[in-house]
Amino acid sequence: MRIIFNGLPYFGKKLAQDLNEFAPKHSFMFFDTYYSKIDQIKFAVNLPFADLVVSMNGVSDKSGSLDLVLKMKNKLWMQWQGTDAMLALERAKNNTIDRKYIDYAKNFAIAPWLKDELKAIDVNCEILVNQWVVSAGFSEKKFERIGVYSYIPKGKEAFYGWEIIKYIAEKKPEISFYIFGTKGEELSKLKNITFLGLVTDENIKEIQNRLPIYIRLTEHDGYSYMVIEALSNGSEVIWSMPHERCHLLNSMEKAEMVFDKVVNDLNKRGLTRNESNILFVKENFSREIILKKWIEKIEEVGK
Repeated sequence: MRIIFNGLPYFGKKLAQDLNEFAPKHSFMFFDTYYSKIDQIKFAVNLPFADLVVSMNGVSDKSGSLDLVLKMKNKLWMQWQGTDAMLALERAKNNTIDRKYIDYAKNFAIAPWLKDELKAIDVNCEILVNQWVVSAGFSEKKFERIGVYSYIPKGKEAFYGWEIIKYIAEKKPEISFYIFGTKGEELSKLKNITFLGLVTDENIKEIQNRLPIYIRLTEHDGYSYMVIEALSNGSEVIWSMPHERCHLLNSMEKAEMVFDKVVNDLNKRGLTRNESNILFVKENFSREIILKKWIEKIEEVGK
């Protein structure tokens, strides 16, 4: 089979590369039809020979590339990631949604809450995750001390839950908080909050290895890679999305109660890593498991 991935390169490029290595009997190509004129041309040239087109985000407005897919009657798969679902919900509410690709495609969502959101606007999805993590390979069995890390990009502080994180830090001055993504120029300064700005993957892993609590409080989310990575490291994750291995926090009122429970649990087990979280990732988010599921679904949808 010949499969074309298109859309956002953040998700599609690596997935196509890994699937080529994992299942060489099939051919996987990726074209950046969002930002590359050359790739748009390559997409159109290769489209007549494709058995399946996989759009690496859900599309609820106009797409020239997907118009070609419909015109040539190729099979279409749309992989909903997070922001695309939020846009579809807004457009459905405003009666501006374009459903022609949605209704033509086989739709997949990366998380249960996205499936539920999309079902509310009559988009029926199966769940299929498109990312995985390599085992963290931490050097010590126990964490160094109670501490928190989080990611907040500059300009999106409200969306990423800054006010709740600041509130927790104010209530817990004895605990250090490390925020990367922003240098915090326009944010309140607390003695126990360190803003790291943009950091390397090596810096992130070093912080993950030392500190046991990862907080992610976005207003809306897909299946965050950093959440999976934190779980694989044996961390405790406080997340605004409902997840079986995370502590749910989606309001200021519950912030201190949820945080206290996490700290108490860590202290009770002597700051050792959460083995259940590590096992969960190994059993659900290894490269082999994810790619095998993708091949099975591709062969089912594309036949």
